Amino acid sequence: MKKLFLITAMLFILGFATFKIFFYFDKKSEAELVVKHQNTTRLSAEELSKIHEGDLILRRGFGFFSDYISTELNDGEIDVTHAGIIVKQHDSLFVIHSLSSDVTDIDGMQIQPLREFLSYSHPQKIIVSRVKNSNDSIAQAIANRAYFYLSKKIPFDHKGNFDDDSQLYCTEMIWKILEKDLNCVTLPHETEARKKFFYSMTPLYSTDFFDIEVNQYNLSNK
Repeated sequence: MKKLFLITAMLFILGFATFKIFFYFDKKSEAELVVKHQNTTRLSAEELSKIHEGDLILRRGFGFFSDYISTELNDGEIDVTHAGIIVKQHDSLFVIHSLSSDVTDIDGMQIQPLREFLSYSHPQKIIVSRVKNSNDSIAQAIANRAYFYLSKKIPFDHKGNFDDDSQLYCTEMIWKILEKDLNCVTLPHETEARKKFFYSMTPLYSTDFFDIEVNQYNLSNK
């Protein structure tokens, strides 16, 4: 029994170490690509002029983990991997979003200047979407709820439990605000359909829910 326990413990430690090593090299790869593209403009002045507070911004990130998300959680040629909510402070744009401590120094909810957020994106792989039938009141409410979860320092949802609001991953945070907090959208209720919905990036650029304000993929909106 003791031997079995030791073997189990060793396997757990080995698995945990492998997991951490993977994200160490993933973060290193990401940092190198950020530097490589640091002088590349991500959004033109015309594109920036289209962005409002309360909009969603989607990017195609760097690194091995983003490579996985780009192919497994999208459908078609669009391959975005991360999303956040645009907010405005003193006429400057920022992004509130949720990231794992495996890829950033903060676990969960955080805020970045838009320019910094975009520096982690592949050039020409950005989408900005806006909730259908949005107005200034709805846009402000979306931003306010994003600030609320930021103030609560909600941790990242490492388990991907999309109906547990105590922890939130990036798209889960967005859908919680739109579905549960503001009732802006109606999402699937059946368990399997809901799971498929939440484990996908495609609904965030679906014209069933959003108007697409910026689409650098130059494809027909879905």
